[in-house]
Amino acid sequence: MSVKYALFRGLVKAFGLKKQWEEKNAEKLLERQRRKNAKNHIPRLSDPDFEISLVRVMGFPVLRLIHKKASGRANLFLIGGGMISPPRPGSIKKALRFAKESGLDVFVPYYPLCTEYPVTRAYQMIHESYQMMLKSYAPSHISVLGSSSGGALALGMVPYINDGRRDVPMPGYIMAVSPGSCPDGEEEWKRMQELDRRDILIPAQYMRTVTEIMRCGRDDVPDYMIWLQRGDFTNGPKVSLLYGGDETLSACAPSLTERLKRCGVKCDLHIGKGMFHCYPFFPVCREARAGWDLVLRLMKENLSGSPSEPPRCAPSSSPCSSAPSDPSAGSKGEAPDH
Repeated sequence: MSVKYALFRGLVKAFGLKKQWEEKNAEKLLERQRRKNAKNHIPRLSDPDFEISLVRVMGFPVLRLIHKKASGRANLFLIGGGMISPPRPGSIKKALRFAKESGLDVFVPYYPLCTEYPVTRAYQMIHESYQMMLKSYAPSHISVLGSSSGGALALGMVPYINDGRRDVPMPGYIMAVSPGSCPDGEEEWKRMQELDRRDILIPAQYMRTVTEIMRCGRDDVPDYMIWLQRGDFTNGPKVSLLYGGDETLSACAPSLTERLKRCGVKCDLHIGKGMFHCYPFFPVCREARAGWDLVLRLMKENLSGSPSEPPRCAPSSSPCSSAPSDPSAGSKGEAPDH
């Protein structure tokens, strides 16, 4: 562990950032977050190489970061916040940096939050935003990048399309960084609790509390929107999963990876040894900068060249309903150290 990383971990613990998510009473947590959200704002950005504009989809803002020199390729960037916090100004500046360094046009939706709406509303708005992008870009030239709860929404776009919207083409590639899927069963919950001792940001308890928050009083929320491990990923594009090795959410990595593979989806899993939640987006030390570089490299490698035929489930496993035969199984590229 580098000196900078050790200092960073110490500062995060000292500021008690993890404690803000430990509240078990969902309504108390939501009341506090609503007050914070009221102070948030969309930052004014300017860059000589970009046309930056704001459009609305279903009444919600979508920030567009478009290269003045046409790129022909785009990214739908879903920034997380536990489904209750909007993108902060610092995250938007990071999105602009990603657009510059990846060469992609970037679209950042301020999707509906579960402070006011069930998670189904977020899926609907994100789907509409994606359809807007399809008017300007080929589906094979659109990637989706999501962090934390945004990572869950990015992956969930596939079962959402499969849930009665199969006339909409799949995107070309999905990358989910620390996707926020809830533990599905006692085995995953136990693993999450064990990791909780090492996680400096996200308590295991929040992943129980958020199940109530995402429903927002509704009883018709599809299972896959809470437990990605139950999703139908048939015909899904290539997926890259990135986790910190010391984060609670990595407890769901084995079952999620297995689910994707059972649906015929090509998937690679990258676990940063000793790293924290969404570490690639906080490149404050050598270890985290390696994660940022990995995000850029994977994005460039997987969104270039001619699109291949999308994978399909084998007849015996369609619609991907079989339980994993080995929930501890990993996948290609399972444990490089970043």
